[in-house]
Amino acid sequence: MMSNPSKYNDIRYSNNVPECILEQLEIFRNELEKAYFSKVLIRILNNKPSAYEVGIEFQSNFWLSESICFYNNSNWLKDKLDVHSSRLEQFYKSLEKLRCNTEQFVDIAECAIYLADTSVIISKVCTNSIVNSLDAILDTLVTNVECLMTENLELPTEIHLPILSEDNISLTNITEKSYFGFWGLYYESEEDAVIYDVRNNSTNRGDLFMIDHI
Repeated sequence: MMSNPSKYNDIRYSNNVPECILEQLEIFRNELEKAYFSKVLIRILNNKPSAYEVGIEFQSNFWLSESICFYNNSNWLKDKLDVHSSRLEQFYKSLEKLRCNTEQFVDIAECAIYLADTSVIISKVCTNSIVNSLDAILDTLVTNVECLMTENLELPTEIHLPILSEDNISLTNITEKSYFGFWGLYYESEEDAVIYDVRNNSTNRGDLFMIDHI
């Protein structure tokens, strides 16, 4: 991948991406930066005639506890949201505008949120899966964050989702519900990853299968 430092320094792409696509991605990226007080990088991961798959990376100096406070109070946005609106309203509006202004469909293949003390990496499982599930994923993270801490109050340095347990590694039945099955947690004090069972709100050790974007 490459980037043009003069115009698109925060977009990673190959040579064959049209200028009009890059312009729209840059508008999208800038809008996300302003709305969510983060450095935003975009990677074009797959370029097909009918669709583009992109990875979005948010880099923030906030700690997880601060981010949860902002998320709960909708302070990520310039204007207060209506109580019935999504906390990610600007994200959805900007993505919809991007899609309207590009001939090819733009899908999110990966969404990575890098905070001061942890990171959350969400992988695509099917078309539009991240967009459809992001609100619910973040709500689940905020609600269950205390259960992700160890007895010594250690937060995971990385949270990957979704993952498959060793007894269910078939990709044929993966749906958006997989985001609320198992997550992979990495702690500085642990040599191997820990599996978080979202449904049962419990952690255990075992082999896991990371899902790259499909």
